Amino acid sequence: MVQATENLTALTVRLVTTGPHPRLKDWYRLVVDVLDAQPVAGYADLLSRHVGHRLDLAVPSDLVAGPAPGTVIHLRARLAGGEALAEKRPPPGTFVVEPPP
Repeated sequence: MVQATENLTALTVRLVTTGPHPRLKDWYRLVVDVLDAQPVAGYADLLSRHVGHRLDLAVPSDLVAGPAPGTVIHLRARLAGGEALAEKRPPPGTFVVEPPP
């Protein structure tokens, strides 16, 4: 069996669309444009390659309540099973939502 690589990347994204995640209960599936990505110390960075591209991102529904398109979100996410997942319980200050201008 192949062991998953411990990975985590700090992302800045702009929301394009959102909806319920098709497989994960109590999660949203956000389609986002990746504006910036930074490695997190001690973890592999598997998401920086998406800067400048669109990405599907799973986010716990209790972290985002009906964000509008254009909302900028700063968060940390990992790649697991081919899917980008936001941290379920992010440390203080690592999940920040900025409403659209």
